[in-house]
Amino acid sequence: MKIFDFDQLVASGEFAQDEAVITIGVYDGFHSGHQRILHETLSLAKTKGAKSVAITFSQNPKALTGRYLYSKPLMSERMSNLFLSRLGVDYRVVIDFSPEFSKLTGEEFIARCCRMFSVRAVVVGEDFRCGHKADTSVKELKGLVERCSDDTKLVVPATYRLADGTVNSSTLVRELLTEGKVSLLGTLLDRYYSVDLGQIPLKTDESSLSFVIDDSVQLLPPPGVYQTKLILGDGSSHETVAHMTSESLRLEGDFNFVDSITYDNLEFVKELE
Repeated sequence: MKIFDFDQLVASGEFAQDEAVITIGVYDGFHSGHQRILHETLSLAKTKGAKSVAITFSQNPKALTGRYLYSKPLMSERMSNLFLSRLGVDYRVVIDFSPEFSKLTGEEFIARCCRMFSVRAVVVGEDFRCGHKADTSVKELKGLVERCSDDTKLVVPATYRLADGTVNSSTLVRELLTEGKVSLLGTLLDRYYSVDLGQIPLKTDESSLSFVIDDSVQLLPPPGVYQTKLILGDGSSHETVAHMTSESLRLEGDFNFVDSITYDNLEFVKELE
């Protein structure tokens, strides 16, 4: 997967003639609802012989407008890139959501998206909104997408709902995570919630591994004891127990924690205390 800056790609016109199916969203956490949209994007791109493109954001737009309650995202940039790459997405285009960018209307934003590629389809969720003060919903988006070209279409997959009918969302993931209910996250994410260890300064000895909570770029569960899996750089996993305070996380397990090992991520399986 190749990664590009939104503004630079619009200005360069490098792929203006390349056919593409694009999806647009914040995509924090890549829960099962996000995955449904991404799989639809990949399927359409394959059918049309086009490139699959995920247009995402460097930070949650709500953080800039003061409407975001959380200080950190659900995934690091490294893990987000790995996730999209493993799905098979061809290009990720990242928007640096600045005060200037926030002033674009939905019409102006979609027009720029259509200038980047020869867009064959746009795939978004039912709750999609864009533009200054969220002036453009899916209803208005349909007409804007049709202006890209005569055969460009808008695709809106059905909202993913849990077994009890609840709509899956990043907000729900954040709420459960900050309540310490990590055992419930597997249903929402189709995987364990994991924390990137690749860029965190770690302290190790033979019986434990630890790091300072503030050094994590991701949202973490509250203080407590959790059953976890430590994933190494070679892909192997080891059963561990995480003891968390408000200041640090310490891992213990039947495993020698040494400096020479590369630690990739930590999966939270369930809460113990």
